[in-house]
Amino acid sequence: MALRAIITKNRSERLLYLNVIGFGVSAIIALVINTPFGFVVAAVYFVCSTIGLNAIAYSLDELEEEILLED
Repeated sequence: MALRAIITKNRSERLLYLNVIGFGVSAIIALVINTPFGFVVAAVYFVCSTIGLNAIAYSLDELEEEILLED
C-alpha cells in the first residue's frame, strides 16, 4: 500500500492510500500497546491523521478550482 501511495500519479488516489495507511498504523498501535491507554493513543492518532488528511485534500481541491490570471 505504501508503494502504491508513492507510485500513483493521481492526488486523490494518493490521499486515499495514505488514509488507509493511517488506519493500519492506528490498528498496529492498538495491538502493540495492549492496554486501555493503547486504545486511547490509537484513537487519538486515528482522529488526528484523518483530520490532517482531510485538510490536505480540501486545500488541494481549492487549489484545483483556483483560476490563475496570466500577466
